[in-house]
Amino acid sequence: PIHAPVDSIDVIVALSRDAIVGVRDKLVEEGVIIFDDAIEFDDLDACHYPAPLEKIAKEVGGNIRMMNAAALGAILSVIKFPFKLAEDVLNEIFGGKGEKVVAGNVAVAKSLYDLTTEKFTGTCSYNLDTLETGPCKAKLLLTGNRALALGAIAANVKWVSSYPMSPSTSLFMDIVSNSRNLNIGTLQTEDEIASICMAIGASYGGARSMVTTSGGGFALMTEAVGLSAMAETPVVIYNAQRPGPSTGLPTRTEQADLFFMAFASQGEFPRILLAPKDPLEGFDVATRAFNLADKFQIPVMILGDQYFADSVMNVPRINVSGVKIDRGKLDKTGPNPDYKRYLLTADGISPRAFPGDERKSIVASGNVHREDGHITEDTDMRNKMVAKFMNKLPAIMESLNPPDLYGDEKAEVTLLTWGSTWGAANEAMQILKDAGVSINHLHFCDIYPLRTDKLRKVLSKSNQIISIEQNVTSQFAQLVKMATGISVHHHINKYDGRPMTARWIVDEIKEAGVK
Repeated sequence: PIHAPVDSIDVIVALSRDAIVGVRDKLVEEGVIIFDDAIEFDDLDACHYPAPLEKIAKEVGGNIRMMNAAALGAILSVIKFPFKLAEDVLNEIFGGKGEKVVAGNVAVAKSLYDLTTEKFTGTCSYNLDTLETGPCKAKLLLTGNRALALGAIAANVKWVSSYPMSPSTSLFMDIVSNSRNLNIGTLQTEDEIASICMAIGASYGGARSMVTTSGGGFALMTEAVGLSAMAETPVVIYNAQRPGPSTGLPTRTEQADLFFMAFASQGEFPRILLAPKDPLEGFDVATRAFNLADKFQIPVMILGDQYFADSVMNVPRINVSGVKIDRGKLDKTGPNPDYKRYLLTADGISPRAFPGDERKSIVASGNVHREDGHITEDTDMRNKMVAKFMNKLPAIMESLNPPDLYGDEKAEVTLLTWGSTWGAANEAMQILKDAGVSINHLHFCDIYPLRTDKLRKVLSKSNQIISIEQNVTSQFAQLVKMATGISVHHHINKYDGRPMTARWIVDEIKEAGVK
């Protein structure tokens, strides 16, 4: 399976001469460039294909905007993709625009498909004519955002509020589009402050709640993160990271919000940060996030990024019936006028009740409060409430997953990664391993607080530790040093907004002198 983008390209569709010049050096040996035959370009080998994209779009579809469908038909023919499967998808995509639009796009695509089958004389590196009976037929095609949306739905999310901000928006829209059928409350709010405050309010009322945003939006949410912590009202926050500061590169990728998320809001309190490596893990991370938030009555943050959010991969069909829902400690004492929302307990977790529970007064506060929820400035109670927060940490640490180790535990070189850099780093490890390098790969999904048992064990045996991150300051490597005192020997950083590739990582490792 392919877990990361590659530097080379198999098929290019070029709508201008400059597009051909800009990318043809990345084309594989049997790659194909499909371009409109109105473009004058003589310097191409015979395997490339000038196709009448604009002409067919106008003549068959009656609309130049159907050039995309024309290009699709040409691509499908070149890679020998069964047209019937594509026709079904086109019907689904354009179905809401009326029969004329559907028929036009299908006809344009089919015209180029047939013409290319007849005229194209080159060879492509791919042949997908067995796709209907192939191994992918029984799989799902998921993006990271859609996987998180499905995980949230499976976890019984009942409220999602958002001020749309790329690249997180598609998660919100996936849930919105199904919200009526699934009885999920959703709202596009006036700003991010309203978004998270509404989610906290819904959670106070008993609903599993979530907000979606990116780094700039989370900047506005930081005070409310503290409200969630002080009121011990769980909320799940999804940050699809993009390069900053400010607007930065709104449609590109980066991993630069780790410190921001780990230390956001004033005061000290527990929180959990999870960073899925791919869409399949994204589904599990979403379900775990809601369980952990409820169990410990804390904010839980999911760190994605644009690469994770928009990447598409085939995954096995998900067994939704296997999802376990853990609402944590719930007060089941029945009528209780003396109910204490913040009852002091050994593990710091109080039995939770919701407004409407018979004969219980449920008071939540963002101020320091007594066990009954009412505000206090008593120094002894302040100390007890801070200790209550910290008493959750041992159980939180036990609930977190250790990192995944790929390769020999005693390898001389260790690649250290978190989140979406897993795929490229893991493929790079395999390339170097095949070249004779003694190397392994330690990857984290649960990144804060940091479990250090397995981390110390693996890194203590490594002669060279290499951190690989999509940021400039190696934030995770710094986090590791803060927690363990262990320093990384080499830092590989990419922060141009584009995802890493395995070959790029291999070249960077070699340039660092690692053998």
